[in-house]
Amino acid sequence: MSGSLTARNKDRTRRELAEAASRLFAERGYASTTIQDIVQAVDVSPRTFFRYFPCKEDVVIALASFSMDDVLGYVAEHDPDEPLESVLRATFTELLSTVRAEPEAARSFQRTLRETPTLRGRWLEEQRRNRDRLAEALAPWFPGESSPLAAHLVAGIALVTVDEVMALWADQPSEPDPLRLLNRAFDLLAGSLLSRVGGK
Repeated sequence: MSGSLTARNKDRTRRELAEAASRLFAERGYASTTIQDIVQAVDVSPRTFFRYFPCKEDVVIALASFSMDDVLGYVAEHDPDEPLESVLRATFTELLSTVRAEPEAARSFQRTLRETPTLRGRWLEEQRRNRDRLAEALAPWFPGESSPLAAHLVAGIALVTVDEVMALWADQPSEPDPLRLLNRAFDLLAGSLLSRVGGK
């Protein structure tokens, strides 16, 4: 029990550091945010920061990983008898609903990703790993005779769709709700591989 409690505490600290860094990047810009700023926001030491992250940009990678943890949790709540397109739409609706709490911070984070090549590259690298994680979670929706490519293609389509929705939304201050763009995107994907998987 104590081991699992220690692991949960470590996970919580790691997530707190990553979320604090994200907020600071949005407020001050990536280059202007120091590791000292981040640890002060969480009230831990720089040594603690480096226990979890080798360098500053690694906190952004952690955010992508935490988001995928949430996605996998949402997917696990659904039955493989449900159409996969509906499952993915519901899953990413849950994920993007959190943006409503701090829309300007979310927009600023998207701009930071776009304007900081190092961060963008690391984010895309992590998204490739996330595609593999999501594909594995989607395996129950694909019969045994399905091509191994199918789950990876669907996972990739879903993640690219969400990335594009967030990037477009960040540039449209007149659009208050990213969920409207998300639903339009999934409507455009109607008839694709996503909508032909799952459900009975």
